[in-house]
Amino acid sequence: MNRAVNGQTHPGGAAGSMTIRRRLLLILLAPLTLLLSLGIALDYAAGTAPLHAAFDQALANEALAVAAQLHPRADGRIEFNLSPQAIEVLRSDKYDSVYFLVLGANGEFFGGDDGLPVVEAGAVNPTFRDAQFAGHAIRAATYRAATPAGPVAVTVAETTHKRQHAQRRMLTSIILSDMVQLAGILALVWLGVRLGLRPLLSLRAQIDKRSARDLAPLDETDVPGEVRPLTRALNRLFATVHASAQGQLQFLANAAHQLRTPLAGLQTQIELLIQDPAAAQLHAPLKGMLDGTRRLGHTANQLLALARAEPTAAAAADFHALDLRELAEEAVAGQFDLALRRHIDLGVEAAGARILGSRWLLRELLSNLVDNALAYTPANGRVTVRCGPSDAAVPQAFIEVEDDGPGIAPEQRSRVVERFYRAPGTVGDGCGLGLAIVEEIARAHRAELKIGAGAHGVGARVRVTFPAAAEQ
Repeated sequence: MNRAVNGQTHPGGAAGSMTIRRRLLLILLAPLTLLLSLGIALDYAAGTAPLHAAFDQALANEALAVAAQLHPRADGRIEFNLSPQAIEVLRSDKYDSVYFLVLGANGEFFGGDDGLPVVEAGAVNPTFRDAQFAGHAIRAATYRAATPAGPVAVTVAETTHKRQHAQRRMLTSIILSDMVQLAGILALVWLGVRLGLRPLLSLRAQIDKRSARDLAPLDETDVPGEVRPLTRALNRLFATVHASAQGQLQFLANAAHQLRTPLAGLQTQIELLIQDPAAAQLHAPLKGMLDGTRRLGHTANQLLALARAEPTAAAAADFHALDLRELAEEAVAGQFDLALRRHIDLGVEAAGARILGSRWLLRELLSNLVDNALAYTPANGRVTVRCGPSDAAVPQAFIEVEDDGPGIAPEQRSRVVERFYRAPGTVGDGCGLGLAIVEEIARAHRAELKIGAGAHGVGARVRVTFPAAAEQ
C-alpha cells in the first residue's frame, strides 16, 4: 500500500491538477486558432480574386477570338465563318465544357449553342455573369462587337470545374501552410514556456527532495521575480517551524526533568515507607500507591516520547548515519536484566545496516518494541531482536522484534498503532502508546511499519523498514 511520507504527496496524487505550461498553451491555443481561421479566410479571399480574374481574362480572349470571325459584306450584312476545326479547338478543354453563341443586333442566330444565356451589356466590355446551362453551373462572357449592321453579341461560356478545382487546391495549400505556421508558433511558445519555467522546475525539484526535517532556507539565486515573494514566504515559514520545533524540544526537555524528578523522588519515598517496620499496617495501600506512581511515571515518559516523535519536534532532530546493529545490541543490553527477572530468553540477531536517523528517536523506538514484547511474553518465552539489510530491489534496512506471546489478531493490527488503544483482552499496565510512538518515529524516518505473526504463526513480529543511508 502506498503511503504519504512526511506529509508529502508524491506525483500522481493530484490527477486533476494542470501545469502552468499546459495552461499557457491552452490559453494561447484558442486565439491562435482564431487567427489561423481569419488568416485562411483572408488568404483565400485574396487568392481567389486574381484567380477568377485570370480565368475571366482567358474567357474574354476566347470571346474576342470568336468575334474576330465576323466579317462585314458589301451589302451591309455580317458574315460569321468559324470552321469546324476552329470550333473543335475552342471546345477542347481538359476539365470544362465550352459553349459559344453569336447573335446579331436583332437577335438573329449566327451560330453556336442556341439558348446559351447572354450577359446584359454593362459599363465594361466584355461583361461576365454566372448562370446555369444544360444543367450545369457556367461562367459566361459576352463581348459586343461593333459592326456596320449593329452590335453583335458574342458569348463564350464554360463550366466551373477547373475553377473549383483550382480553388480547392489553393484552399488546401493555404490551410496546410497556415497549419505548419501554427505548429511552428506553438512549438516556439512551448519551447519558450519550457525555458521560462526552468527556474520553477528547479525550485520544485529543490522542494521535492526535502524531507519534513529539512527546514533550511530555499536557494533564491535563480528564482524569477514573480516567484520570489513565494520563496521568501516559504523561507519565513521554515524559520518559524524550525524555531517552534526547537522551542518544543526545549519545553519537552524541561517538562521531562520537572516530571521525572518528583515522580522518582515520590517512588523512592514510598519504597522506603514500605520497608519501614513501623508502617507495616500500611503496606497494602502503600503498595498500591507505588504501583500507581510507577504507572504514572511510565505514562508520563510515554507521553513525552510521543510528543518528541511528532513531526514538528522530530524536524529539529539531528539525523546522521547510524548502524542499526549497534542500536539493536544497545536495546537488548538495556533490557537484559528485566528479561532475566521475567525468565524470558532475550536475544539479538544483528547484521550491519546503515541508515540516516536520529539516535535518541531510534532508541525510543527499540525501547518501546522490546518493552511491549517483554510485557506480553510469558515466562520461559523468547524475544528476538533482528536487524540487517533488506532483500528488496531498492536498498533498504530493517529492524524487527519477534516474540512468542499471544500475538496481535489481524483485524487489530491497524488499530494498535492508534493512541491509547488497547486490543480487547490485553493484560498488563500499558497505556496504549507504545506502538503509537513507534509509528510516529517510523514516519519521521520515512520508514514503513508492519505488524505480523511470529514464526509458525505464534506471537507477534513488528518490523520497521528504513530507506538505506544512500537513499535518504
